Amino acid sequence: MGVEPSRPEAMPDGPPLFLVGCVRSGTTLTRDLLRRVPGVICPEETHFLRWSEPFRTPASMPPHTRNEVLRQHRAIDGVSEDVFAELLTSCPSKAELQRAYVAAFARAQGVNGPYRWIDKTPQNIYGGALILAAFPSARLLHIVRNPLNVVASMLMGRQVSVPDVHGAINYWCEAVQIAATLRKAAPDRVMDLRYEDLVADVPGTMAAVLRFAGIASPPGLYARADAHPERDLWRSALGPVERDAVLTRCSALALSHGYDLRACVASAAIAS
Repeated sequence: MGVEPSRPEAMPDGPPLFLVGCVRSGTTLTRDLLRRVPGVICPEETHFLRWSEPFRTPASMPPHTRNEVLRQHRAIDGVSEDVFAELLTSCPSKAELQRAYVAAFARAQGVNGPYRWIDKTPQNIYGGALILAAFPSARLLHIVRNPLNVVASMLMGRQVSVPDVHGAINYWCEAVQIAATLRKAAPDRVMDLRYEDLVADVPGTMAAVLRFAGIASPPGLYARADAHPERDLWRSALGPVERDAVLTRCSALALSHGYDLRACVASAAIAS
């Protein structure tokens, strides 16, 4: 009786796409829409490239070994803690850890053929320069949303709780500033995606995203009903102090992305 030959491991067949930006800006919706494309895989948030500490130095390990949320992400992905521990000790760099984890995720999910992989970790914007250097073919999709709604979401504690209004504002401002710098350095590898454009026209916006990423998809994959319109929660969630802080600190940056915050506030006042 012959020995059954081992099945060759599935391999990536194109450049990776990193979904980055400020938290609460639509990265989860974008990831879920991209996961519909046959052959595209995306694990839960990894955070491998987020922190500035050099990999495998003492200070770099606790976020990987002691973070309960990331442990839960690995459980969802089907990557055991034993497998992950082996990756931490065998991979020499953050980039190699990222690649090895995606391969482990693909095996755990039973992926048989070639695949395209995506990483959805908004805070990886802080490692954007390293991503562009360590993954020479990678693309960065920077997802941006009206900061009034982003700050409102964080103050309300939806998924990410930031009780200090200036802390929430810093989340948004820092992500937008870093993305603008990266886009100037590598304009063909960094794309801005406005959350409001996505929810207003899912098919058209996703077609642009897939072209940017170089990912082929079957027709009819998306419909306008795949997302609900922006609800503008900031109108009820932000008080005058918080609203004015957002206007003061974010207006100029927001205008560069087509958000006229002062006009938004004035319009809301008229409507009320």
